[in-house]
Amino acid sequence: MADAADFARRGFAVIAGAVDAGQCARYAAQIGTHDTAGSRTLLSQAWCAELAGFLTASPAVRNLLPAGHVPAQCTFFEKSGSVNWLVPVHQDLSIPVYEQVEGTALRGWSRKEDGWYVQPPSGLLEQLVAVRLHLDPCGAEDGPVHVVPGSHRQGVIPPQDAAALRQDEQACLAQVGDLLVMRPLLLHRSSKATGTSRRRVLHFLFGPAELPHGLEWPKRGGWQYETDYRDI
Repeated sequence: MADAADFARRGFAVIAGAVDAGQCARYAAQIGTHDTAGSRTLLSQAWCAELAGFLTASPAVRNLLPAGHVPAQCTFFEKSGSVNWLVPVHQDLSIPVYEQVEGTALRGWSRKEDGWYVQPPSGLLEQLVAVRLHLDPCGAEDGPVHVVPGSHRQGVIPPQDAAALRQDEQACLAQVGDLLVMRPLLLHRSSKATGTSRRRVLHFLFGPAELPHGLEWPKRGGWQYETDYRDI
């Protein structure tokens, strides 16, 4: 089980074998042809909501999640010979919300595939936890995520300063069923895959059930956090 104190210090943890290979194969089979790389709408599907509940109930994940956190989003990422991309070093500063609201503390409103996104104050960003489930092996040639340990403790980092911190980065390699749990404020990046493999990841975002500044998480498929996840 990942150590909570170490997670708080480093901002990430790799949990080996959290989901067995058979489960991963079943979840991978549920991803339809319309769920292209970068699709953010999977949490509205029953199988994905079930997986979110499974992760929430996992002792290893629960040890790193603040009490009362709920799944807010699941994004599908894929890298392969035909779908390949890179992401420069950055922090995840935007969250999905139900609707646009007024507020001087809210910045960077944008409209995407599944609705509204906003950059909330850093106090909220510091509470968020991302959980990435690997459906395929991810080695050094498969475009793994590289993180800068401890960088989440510096708050929001200007882009010009972020690049200089890359010298301390660490690659997060994984096998099928491994989880990468990380703070979205952790500096991270990924390069293009160089091999002929396939790297599929389900990226869950967890946060407090109640948001400040009049914000609400998106409503997903009619299920309710309090009934589906309270007792898991």
